[in-house]
Amino acid sequence: MSHRFYIFLLSVLMLLVCLPADARKKPTKYDVKREQASALPLIEPDPINRKSKPDSSPRVVQDVSLKGGGGGGTQARRQRSSVNGQFPQGIDVSHHQGYINWAEVARSREVQFVYLKASEGANYIDDTYEFNVREARRNGLKVGPYHFFRPGVDADVQFRNMMSIVNVKHVDLIPMIDVEVTSRGVSMATFHARLERLLELVTKEFGKRPIIYTGKNFYNKHMYGGRYSRYKFWIAAYSFEEPMLYDDDDYVIWQYTGQGSMRGIRGSVDLNRFVGNHNVKDIQY
Repeated sequence: MSHRFYIFLLSVLMLLVCLPADARKKPTKYDVKREQASALPLIEPDPINRKSKPDSSPRVVQDVSLKGGGGGGTQARRQRSSVNGQFPQGIDVSHHQGYINWAEVARSREVQFVYLKASEGANYIDDTYEFNVREARRNGLKVGPYHFFRPGVDADVQFRNMMSIVNVKHVDLIPMIDVEVTSRGVSMATFHARLERLLELVTKEFGKRPIIYTGKNFYNKHMYGGRYSRYKFWIAAYSFEEPMLYDDDDYVIWQYTGQGSMRGIRGSVDLNRFVGNHNVKDIQY
């Protein structure tokens, strides 16, 4: 062999030795998904700043009917369906909607469930909850409560706050825990520990596991991988197709728009629909 060939071979060997271990290792499916997840922009399906204060002059919308956009399905195991037609769905509301005319809402036959914000963090109570739960049920609607999870607050404190306003005898649907934010200075280990503790406390109180609401991107970044496989999920993604989760996990409800409208509700409202073969029995208390 020529002297030049030996120099070339030595150069190649030195290059391989200098490469970092990660560059020589073929990336796994998990590595690819983790890299994709870290690059995703987070969505805020229930923006906190939009719902931080009660409406100062609520009024009833009388002339707007139920509507929303989007459609289709991306996962093969789910049945394809359109959101442009009539189908069983539900709404979730808080003080942001102000006064709600529940008799008008009940006239929309498509509405099969209603979730009402009850509490948030350590000490916030939604001042419309008791009115909403009473009037919605009086008009024949099935209702469930939800609590907005704050990772920076001890889980037992949050549970006591939630149960200070929620009466288990006055709801028809399993509770929902709204998980959309992390907290500065709170590690992900603490985030998961407090969330799991809160879920366990709610499960013990109600005798059934709550449903977890979160955004598609938040799920793919922080919650995928089977850690919460015992719980049902409610996924928010404002798109024309059912959201795809990285671990291909099943979920019960899809929140497909935050700008829906409905007779009896002032302004915009979140619209939700069941996915695949799921129905109201999956969330019945």
